[in-house]
Amino acid sequence: MLKPLILAFLMVLAAPERTPDEGQWLPQQVLAMDWAKLKARGMELTKDEFWHPDRGGVLSAAVQINGCSATLVSADGLVVTNHHCAFRAIQTASTVARNYVENGFVAHARNEEIRAQGMQLRVVRRIEDVSKKIHAAADGAKTDLDRLERIEAAQARLIAEGQASEADTECSIASFFNGRSYHMYYRTLIRDIRIVYAPARAVGEFGGDIDNWEWPRHTGDFTFLRAYVGQDGRPAAYSRDNVPYRPKHWVKVSGNGVAPGDLVMILGYPGSTDRYLSSVAVEAVQRQLYPARYRYFTEIIRTLEDYCGDDAARKLRYSSSIKSFANGQKNALGMVKGLARNRVVAQKLSEEEAFGAWIGADADRRANYNSVIEDVMEIDREEAATLQRDFLLKSVTGNCRMLSQLMALVNAVEARKKDTPQDEVEADALRFSRETGAAARLWLEQPMVAFLVDELRRLPDSQKLPGQKAVLGDLSGADWAAAALSENPLLRGDARRRLFLQGKDGVEHHSDPLLRLARLVGPELRDIALRDRLREARRLVDGLRWIEAQQAWRGKDFYPNANSTLRVSIASVKSYAPRDGVVHVPQTTLSGVISKETGADPFASPQPLLAAAASGDLGRFTDKALGDVPVCFLSDGDTTGGNSGSGVLNGKGELVGLNFDRVFENVAGDYGWNADRSRNISVDIRYVLWNLEKVVPAPGLLKELGF
Repeated sequence: MLKPLILAFLMVLAAPERTPDEGQWLPQQVLAMDWAKLKARGMELTKDEFWHPDRGGVLSAAVQINGCSATLVSADGLVVTNHHCAFRAIQTASTVARNYVENGFVAHARNEEIRAQGMQLRVVRRIEDVSKKIHAAADGAKTDLDRLERIEAAQARLIAEGQASEADTECSIASFFNGRSYHMYYRTLIRDIRIVYAPARAVGEFGGDIDNWEWPRHTGDFTFLRAYVGQDGRPAAYSRDNVPYRPKHWVKVSGNGVAPGDLVMILGYPGSTDRYLSSVAVEAVQRQLYPARYRYFTEIIRTLEDYCGDDAARKLRYSSSIKSFANGQKNALGMVKGLARNRVVAQKLSEEEAFGAWIGADADRRANYNSVIEDVMEIDREEAATLQRDFLLKSVTGNCRMLSQLMALVNAVEARKKDTPQDEVEADALRFSRETGAAARLWLEQPMVAFLVDELRRLPDSQKLPGQKAVLGDLSGADWAAAALSENPLLRGDARRRLFLQGKDGVEHHSDPLLRLARLVGPELRDIALRDRLREARRLVDGLRWIEAQQAWRGKDFYPNANSTLRVSIASVKSYAPRDGVVHVPQTTLSGVISKETGADPFASPQPLLAAAASGDLGRFTDKALGDVPVCFLSDGDTTGGNSGSGVLNGKGELVGLNFDRVFENVAGDYGWNADRSRNISVDIRYVLWNLEKVVPAPGLLKELGF
C-alpha cells in the first residue's frame, strides 16, 4: 500500500490548477488536481478508485519490470508489457532451432510457460517522505562534497533500515527538485518471471528501424509475462514448484478501445527528463553530446552487423544489442533535429530573460536568488567545456576490453606503494595475467579503438588531450588500431604479468602504442569521475536554489523531472501536424499493415496474420467507426524512456493500450514539452486481443483476460 505523502511535501509539489497534458505527475499530485475538470474530460473513476494512500487502486497495478513499465492484468500475476521490453529474455530463451524471437511463443498451459531469465518485477507497496531525515543529516556540512557524502551515507542507512524493517522488501530513495525532497520507495521484488505469450518478431517489431520513432505505425509491440512466488506467497528464486503471484490490484482489459478525443492516462516509470536545464546546458547537448552519440551508435551497429553477417547463431546472440543500439542511434538523431526544430535553446534564453526580470523586480527575490542564474550557468559552462570528450572516453572505452585492462594495470602500478609486500604484488600481477577474452573479441575491439582514435582527432582544439598528437601520430584510426592490436604481445596474460612486475619505470618507458593510449586516456577518465562528483555536489546547493526559484516563478503547474519513479500522464487521443501541409490522424488499422506489406523484412508479416486479415472475418475486436481492426493510436501524453510498456487506461481505469514509442518530432521532448508535437504512440489493446484470437490463438489467455 502507498502511504500518503506528508502535507508539507504536497505544498512543495502544489498541484496544477488546470489538468494539462504536459507533465509526469506524482500520484498525490494527480489526486490534488481539479477532479471535476477531469470528469468533464471523461474520468469516471473516483479519486479513491484511482489511488487511495492506504487501500491502493488502479495505479497500484502499474509495475516496473527491468527498465520498462508494465501492468498487472489478472488475479494470477499476469503482466503485459512491450515486446521490446521482453526482447532480451525472449532471445535468451531461444536457440537457432527453437527461435522464439522470429517465430513467437505461446504457452497453452501454466506448465508450458518458460523462464524469462534476467527479468525482475517490482511492485511499489508504499512511499515514505524522508526529506527531513536527509536534510538533517546534511546540516553542518563544511563543503559541498561533505554535504553530498553526508546525504549518501544517510540514504544508505535509511535503505538498510527500511529493508530490515519489512520482510521481502527492496528499498530505494529518489531525489526530487535537485535534492529539495527525498522519497523512499518500499517495493516487493519478484524474481521468477515467465513468458506466457510473445508475438513473432514480424508482429512485435513490424516496421523495424524504418518505422521506429515514426507515425503512422503498425507495430504489435506487446508480450504477456507472469510473475511467480513461492508456495507461501513470498518472493522466491525460480522454481518449478512456485505458484502465480496474487496481486492486491490489477487492471481490467477493455474490449471497447478508444476514439479521437478520448481521455487516456499513461501509468508508468519514466526514466529521465531535463525540463529545467539552462540554455547553456541544452546547447551543449544539442551541439556536442547527441551528434557524438549518433556517430558512436552508427559505428557499433556497423561493427556488430559486419561480424554477424549471415551467421544465424551470431544474429540471434546479438539481436538484442543491435536493436538497442539502433534505438539509441535514431533517438540521438531525433534529439539533434528536434532541439533545433523546436528552437529549445532560444526558448530557454527567452525564459531566462523573463526569469531574471522576475527576480530583479522584488527585493526579497533579489536577496535570495540574485546570482542563481549565473551560478548554475557557470556549472553548466564547465561541463560543456569537456562534454564531447567526456562522452567519448566514458562510452567507447567500455567496449575496448584490452584497452580497459591496460588502463586498470596502469592505475594499479601507479597506486602501488614502495613498501607493498612482494606476495601482494605477485597476487596483483596474477590478476592481470588472467585471460579476459580480448584476443577473441578483436573483431569488436579493433574498430572501437579505431573509432576512438578518429574521434579524439575530431575533438575541438580546446578539448583535445595534452600529448595526444604524440601518441596518435598521423595514421588513420583504422590503420592505427590495426598496427596497435595486430599480434600485440600484451594480449597474452604472461606479458601483462611481466609488465606489472616491472612497475612504474616499465610502464612509463614501454613503447607499446595501446599501452601509451591507456596512459593517455586513463588519467583523464579518473579526472572526469572527480569533476562529475564535484559538480554533483555543487548542484545540491546552486541547483537547489535554481529549482526553488523556478518553482516560485512558474507557479503551481510544476512537476519534477522524471527519475524512474511512479508517474501519471493525463492525455487525449489526438492527431498532429508534423510539418506544413501534413496532418496525421490518430489511429491506424490492420489495412495499413497490409498496405505496408512487402514480403521482405521489416515489412513481412507472418503468414497466420496475413491469412487472418484476408479471411473476411475480422471478428469482435474491430472498431465500428473505422470498419477495421485498430492497431495503434496517438495521444499527447508526456512520456520518455522508461515509459515503454506503460499501461494506457481510459476514464474507467480499464486498459486500452500499451505505450511503446514517441513520434520523431517529439524525441527532444525530454527537454521541453510541445503541445503541437508531443505525441506518444500506443498499441491498441484490441489489436493485441485480435492477435490472441485470430493470429496465434490463445483461448486460455483470452479467458483469463475476460474474453
